[in-house]
Amino acid sequence: MQNERYYWIARYNDGTSLNQIDPSGTKHAYADIDRNKLSAFEMWKGDQRLLFIRFKQGQRLIWRRRVETSPGGLVEACHIIGKQENINGKNYQGIVGLFESDGRIEITDKFDKNHPWFFPVTIHKNEGEDWKE
Repeated sequence: MQNERYYWIARYNDGTSLNQIDPSGTKHAYADIDRNKLSAFEMWKGDQRLLFIRFKQGQRLIWRRRVETSPGGLVEACHIIGKQENINGKNYQGIVGLFESDGRIEITDKFDKNHPWFFPVTIHKNEGEDWKE
């Protein structure tokens, strides 16, 4: 299986799913997720599900893995996970940070340009132009 690796699974509204790393070892990219059918997004560590987020039509997935190395060589990786939607022209976000070093979770309501981890993302080509505020 995945041992102690962190990985995601995208669940679709037709009952199918896409694993970031499937049982054959094939790796799937973030761009491979079919956002039109997305009903849930999960983060796993080995055989333990750490996070489950449901999606309704019109909500968009946010996922990035950010890595920082300190001058002492300590590596910290954080998965930025959440959802975004526009309602009546207003942008709403909910974001979770899942840290690999200790498994802690931090939550925020939006990206913040001054935050060390939750700074704004570059829009991925598959996320669409209407993602912008």
